[in-house]
Amino acid sequence: MNRFTLLSLCAASLIACAERPTKQSPDADASPPAPRAEAQAPAVAPPPAQAVGAPDSGAMADATGPSDASTAKCSAMGLPVRPATTGGPPPPPKAVQSMRERIMAAARACDYAELAKLVDEKGKSVRFSFGDGDDAVAYWKEQEAQGEPALARIVQVLELPYAKEGDIYYWPWLHVTGLKTPQDRKALAGIYSDAELKGMQEAFDDAYVGLRVGISKTGDWQLAVSGD
Repeated sequence: MNRFTLLSLCAASLIACAERPTKQSPDADASPPAPRAEAQAPAVAPPPAQAVGAPDSGAMADATGPSDASTAKCSAMGLPVRPATTGGPPPPPKAVQSMRERIMAAARACDYAELAKLVDEKGKSVRFSFGDGDDAVAYWKEQEAQGEPALARIVQVLELPYAKEGDIYYWPWLHVTGLKTPQDRKALAGIYSDAELKGMQEAFDDAYVGLRVGISKTGDWQLAVSGD
């Protein structure tokens, strides 16, 4: 190729570059199209592998569901609250009153685990029987299973007035003063039948030997026992 031809080609090339249209297309402001790529599904982490024999989520929910205390039934469940007696003794010391209220709350809730904590809170167990055994809660459970309203009676006597003897506050007060009059028997209506109370009077010379609950002045639950 001679020099004249080469110069002609270069000149033509420059003219072509200078005459390139500068007008933008209507879509010039739009974002440039993304590079074409293969379509892919979004990444999703696989569910964790479950060990053989491991409980599923439904089973775990059941396992962590209501506690035994919320599903248990006993004689104290739904027991109506007895109206406060007017003209009775003054409230006991705070430590005694606190223990009394917690015992009633646990019994009404049929919460044997809480009762077990209370019997050992300030001393080992409570007197619950004149026979063998050292597990008050197991004894109450057995009584309840046999149809004896053990927990209901604990609540009911604690709702009555108390009497103090030595360092112990006793419910009901009749444990200290005796079961002597028709009015005394009437106070225990719903806890024992009138025939049972008359039998106590005759057999024990007007002594009350039904369930009584004793709490020391320091708030130590001492006893919840029946008999002589």
